[in-house]
Amino acid sequence: MGKIVPFPSPRPDKSAAKPAGQHHPPETVFHDRGWRILKLPSAGRFLAVSAYCRRGIEVGRFDPLATSRDQHRRSEIAILTRCVGDERLARCAIAWLNSGGPPNAILGPFVVVTGGRYRYWRDAIIEVAAIGGKRLVRLIDGSIAIAREPEPVPLLDLFAPLKENRRRAAFDLLPRETRAAILRWADPRGQFGALLR
Repeated sequence: MGKIVPFPSPRPDKSAAKPAGQHHPPETVFHDRGWRILKLPSAGRFLAVSAYCRRGIEVGRFDPLATSRDQHRRSEIAILTRCVGDERLARCAIAWLNSGGPPNAILGPFVVVTGGRYRYWRDAIIEVAAIGGKRLVRLIDGSIAIAREPEPVPLLDLFAPLKENRRRAAFDLLPRETRAAILRWADPRGQFGALLR
């Protein structure tokens, strides 16, 4: 079982010994597109702030007791699911990951991973189609999604390692004719039919 790390009190006890992470003030770890990502050592969080969002949006977490020299723990994790409402924040957080940010990430559908890099979904479109009154896109990772703002609705991911992730719930909710048309467009030669059954 993991160790419980108490959240720092607003009135810390001066006599109590402080963990090593609480001695450092907040620091800016990345700055892009009007957003700054701050590392808050005492809280174990990465917070994104800007001129129009001073309260901050949590974009990551880490173990506040881990030292910066402890490369084996690597407790930093980016949480790119709360950035969806602001494209500039989403792009800032993606750039942070690509420039040596946290090694682990929980990604929203607006992030496409290919070739060891993260991309904003609109930058990863390679083909567009209109089927059943919906605008569909094929992304660079081979997945098919409905192109909706601010993030796409994933339908198919033919190359997902887990079989249950290849057909998304949104795909099964579409009318039968629309699903058949999408499959013909996504897989015109029928090469991946066995993967989707």
